[in-house]
Amino acid sequence: MAIYETFIIEDPSEIPENEEQLIQVRDAETFEQKVVKAIVSRTPEKLPGADSLRVRWQRGQSLPDMWAIKILEDMGSVMEQPRGKFITD
Repeated sequence: MAIYETFIIEDPSEIPENEEQLIQVRDAETFEQKVVKAIVSRTPEKLPGADSLRVRWQRGQSLPDMWAIKILEDMGSVMEQPRGKFITD
C-alpha cells in the first residue's frame, strides 16, 4: 500500500468525502507530485483496498489521523494542470 500526502489551506471538514474529486497528491516515498481523480475518506475502513493519505496543512504540519485515498485515474503532473486550489471540485 502506498502513502500519499496532500496539502490543504482550508478547514479539513470541507474536504468532500466518498465522492470523486480531483486532488493534488505527493507520493511520500518518491515525492512525485501529481493530480489524480480519487475518492477520499477520513475513515480508512470505509474505503477497503485504498492507499493511505496523510493530510497536511500548507506549512507541513500533518493532521493527527491518516485518511484513505482510492485513486481512480492519474491526471498527470502538477505542472500540466491549471493553477488553483490544492483540492478542486
